Amino acid sequence: RTTSSESNADEQGQQAADKPNMPPPEKAGRAPKGYHINPPPVDRPVRVYADGVFDLFHLGHMRQLEQAKKAFPNTTLIVGIPNDTDTHKRKGLTVLTDKERAETLRHCKWVDEVIEDAPWIVTPDFLEKHNIDYVAHDDEPYASAETDDIYRPCKEAGKFLVTQRTDGISTTYIITKIVRDYEKYIARQLKRGTPRQELNVSWLKKNELDLKRHVSDLRETIKNNWSTTGRELRDEFKNYWAPTPRPSSPYPGNNGISSPTQDRHGDLSRPQSPHNEFEAGFSLGLVGGIRSWMRGRAIGTPGVNSMAASETSSDEED
Repeated sequence: RTTSSESNADEQGQQAADKPNMPPPEKAGRAPKGYHINPPPVDRPVRVYADGVFDLFHLGHMRQLEQAKKAFPNTTLIVGIPNDTDTHKRKGLTVLTDKERAETLRHCKWVDEVIEDAPWIVTPDFLEKHNIDYVAHDDEPYASAETDDIYRPCKEAGKFLVTQRTDGISTTYIITKIVRDYEKYIARQLKRGTPRQELNVSWLKKNELDLKRHVSDLRETIKNNWSTTGRELRDEFKNYWAPTPRPSSPYPGNNGISSPTQDRHGDLSRPQSPHNEFEAGFSLGLVGGIRSWMRGRAIGTPGVNSMAASETSSDEED
């Protein structure tokens, strides 16, 4: 159920979500302000009731139910789920149906029983029918069309246990986060193969998101290629200008040992791009020219000098 305090909790949502190793909550049991709590029964398990919408079952719900379950050493926890008609009328649209929400709660380890079609306002008759000793909920006043606090009868009867809310965790915060990042989640689903019709997305919107995704992928590819190639080029420059030992004789008498200079520069080749030619060419155009110059200086200079000498000889003969 929603109160004004949820808006403040939503503003702190990311802070609470990012907290590692959140400490366990305190057990329920504190008396509401201005009211008392009846002593628990001693000859049987204590039956504690917690109601709510529990849409998009999350950490805050789990911690609330844990507090209620641990209120007494021997507790039976009953959880009530109002039907969709009542919930949508009083609170608004839910993501999951009442059947889905009830089934989710049955898989929570703190829950012993689930009551479907539970009343929005807990009455003494309902408590008596289900033999409920206490109602566990936070101490915020929950107003409705009938009253300014739907839990007042339970508080007056000494059957209300106060639980603590988990700051920043609520269904409202989760939905707000999804709506805020709407395009990111739509693009995610389209990329995973969900038809646009199922997402209620128009043809124009789908193509707009596809274009944004392709531009983003291209930008990331160019960035990654440029960074990787820059590191490779830096290493090649270091190797190119590094002093080398005197090369061994190239004649057959040296058992085929070749110059380490030639071995080093023989590996100066343009790396294979992991992406398409356009992306690789765009990012490697400049460094490709530098690499060609380095190869020419490293292994092509003798050939260039020979060609220049041949041209000079031809001119003299003419």
